[in-house]
Amino acid sequence: MNLEQYLDSLRRSESANIRALIERPEKAAKFAEIPKALGPELRRVLKERGIEKLYSHQQQAVELYLAQQDFVVTTPTASGKTLCYLLPILHSKLKNPNGKHLFMFPTKALAQDQLAAYRGYADALGMSWNVNTFDGDTPEEERRAVRKAGDFILTNPDMLHSGIMPHHTIWKSFFENLETIVIDEMHTYIGVFGSHVANVLRRLNRLLEHYKPSRLTAIPGSGDPATSMSRGPRYIFCSATIANPAELANQLSGREFNAITESGAPEGRKYFLFYDPPFYEKLQIAESPYKAAARIGSGLIRNNIPTIFFARSRNRVEILTEFLRSRLPESLARKVRGYRGGFLPLERRQVERSLREGTTLGVVSTNALELGIDIGALNAVISIGYPGRMSSLYQQFGRAGRKKEPSLAVLIASPSALDQYLMRNPDYLFESKGEAAIVNPDNLLIYQDQIKCAAYELRFQQGDKFGEYPVDQFMDNLVEERVVLEKGGTYFWTSDTYPAANVSLRSAATDNFVIVDKTHAGNEKVIGEIDLFSAPLFIHDEAIYMHAGRHYYVNILKWDERRAEVTEVKSDYYTDAHEKVHRSILHLDEKRTEKKLTQHWGEVTLRRQAYLYKKIKIETSENLGWGQIHTPEIEMHTQGAWLDILPEALPQIPANFMSALLTRFAYLLRQLAPLVALCDRRDISVSSSYRDVHFGDHAIIFHDNYPGGVGLSHKLVSNYDALFALARQTVEQCSCEAGCPSCIGVWDAKTDGDADLPDDLKSPVRVLLQNLT
Repeated sequence: MNLEQYLDSLRRSESANIRALIERPEKAAKFAEIPKALGPELRRVLKERGIEKLYSHQQQAVELYLAQQDFVVTTPTASGKTLCYLLPILHSKLKNPNGKHLFMFPTKALAQDQLAAYRGYADALGMSWNVNTFDGDTPEEERRAVRKAGDFILTNPDMLHSGIMPHHTIWKSFFENLETIVIDEMHTYIGVFGSHVANVLRRLNRLLEHYKPSRLTAIPGSGDPATSMSRGPRYIFCSATIANPAELANQLSGREFNAITESGAPEGRKYFLFYDPPFYEKLQIAESPYKAAARIGSGLIRNNIPTIFFARSRNRVEILTEFLRSRLPESLARKVRGYRGGFLPLERRQVERSLREGTTLGVVSTNALELGIDIGALNAVISIGYPGRMSSLYQQFGRAGRKKEPSLAVLIASPSALDQYLMRNPDYLFESKGEAAIVNPDNLLIYQDQIKCAAYELRFQQGDKFGEYPVDQFMDNLVEERVVLEKGGTYFWTSDTYPAANVSLRSAATDNFVIVDKTHAGNEKVIGEIDLFSAPLFIHDEAIYMHAGRHYYVNILKWDERRAEVTEVKSDYYTDAHEKVHRSILHLDEKRTEKKLTQHWGEVTLRRQAYLYKKIKIETSENLGWGQIHTPEIEMHTQGAWLDILPEALPQIPANFMSALLTRFAYLLRQLAPLVALCDRRDISVSSSYRDVHFGDHAIIFHDNYPGGVGLSHKLVSNYDALFALARQTVEQCSCEAGCPSCIGVWDAKTDGDADLPDDLKSPVRVLLQNLT
């Protein structure tokens, strides 16, 4: 069967569980003439590649570049965004052979993926330009050659931060001749990562001003020798769909941007299927969404339809890979691969290559494959659970149908309130313009780390600014720490330390743990790594660590050595760890009472402690037992905000039920918060407290899951009315009588206490929401 025949079959057999099937028709291309300014050589190369005209958004990008404008492109996956910046840059390089161009991608894999394409254009133009990647895998000898004569340099934020800018004196020629800075996959630069990257670009702008100060230059074709102010190299950003592309580009770079948001690229017919797994009345349990994904996905693979699956965690990648293989004959099972963080680079490259070559028919990934790595033509994508951000879901859905053929995108719901809301309101995803992405470059912890890096690179003067703030107080603190010397109003870095080496852009924790396979005596090998906050949950003693379809038993976690030693085993269960979080108020910044509640904004301290794990049978999800976890407590300071509900808004229920009511209310808000905060569900936590001396008598507490915070909890409390409106709609639309995982959750003695609760807590939650909205 082809894809549409299989979809027809699926529609007949699964009609009871298909909540919506939306067809988006083919879209014709909108073409534009290739600007004559690009010259005959570039036009020849394009013609040789079958390109007689540009898509309208590509032509718009070229014209903006030629007009010396910064711009950001936010068009769908596979719409030809690369040519938006590559064509004008090739033209610029032909006009000025000494010009240099920097391309920054969020991962090494993306940079490597683009390398061959850029070199192909250079070769076609008959130019011997030096097109190179510069990352942690680049050999030292090659690094010297790139520094000396690199024309196009493809790198990532981490390498720019720690491998290029701290050594800028040996990059002098590159910075003096830099004409363009391209930043791809801009939508990934949010939260902690984006806040760090914004500071990295602040540092880059300081260096550019040092080597290539702003000066008056002529506008091309104006005839006026000095008619505009040059701001140094042009910035070009490319992004998935978000609501505020120009604003985010400005927050990251400090520049003003033109936004290109309308795509002229053609699109094949696309089907969007919303699938809610069946509920078994006798067992009072729904089918696992991963079992449903394996059932639907194995049918696609049996019909030779290349499919990508997006799972929500590393463990789930491994579990779904097993489920799929178990439903397929051996000849097809071999063509199903996993792909996730923690795999070593060689493993990931092998999977990418096998997808391009067609030897892999199914790949199960975390969000690692959302980005634009070339993995060939896929016809179907199955996303298990809403990934937390619309831009992520758009990227996942965009992975199918990249060759204008009919394609299928499936969203399989978990029982969570958020997923169920989308099952009942699928138009929400298509009517939205995406999220407004958030960064907070002035997060104190991030800013302090980055200003040290900036001070190491170039001296600050008294009264200078870094970002929006004067540096004097920060420099004076560094003087006290004896890493900076102030003399005559100038701050000199004097320490032997190298600050960028100790600042991670991507993780709240600076330490990673390595996972060492000791199955074969005398032949131990590192099979993966994991960050500090995840280590207690995934590689504690006696955990089952899953990697590339294999199971490993954790013999010992050596905390101080940041090392876990594992042995390969055959296991029919996986481990699921739980942690306790204790919260306290570090500082109250603002307090305001309105309507029937009091809003609070401040900073909180979290103490996180993993304490037990469950053994979960892979086939049935049955709990086979539990064990204790003994790892150190981890402390974190972050932004928090909380709502204290006033007594007049509360429903009339006995006092001993109130704690459970607030717990159920917090559960509901936690499920829906990503739609309002526009974040991944792992970025934010929501909890409740009853008669708490710190937070209040009837409090709902929000906190960011990053050290220092990035403003998510503050945004939620400031927009609580939108969150409450979603919550009320969810409760009223849910068909259950007394509460279920799809609205307020279900009774759990560990979280709700031991009191005899009423059969129905849903009605009091509904009354509470009616009082608050």
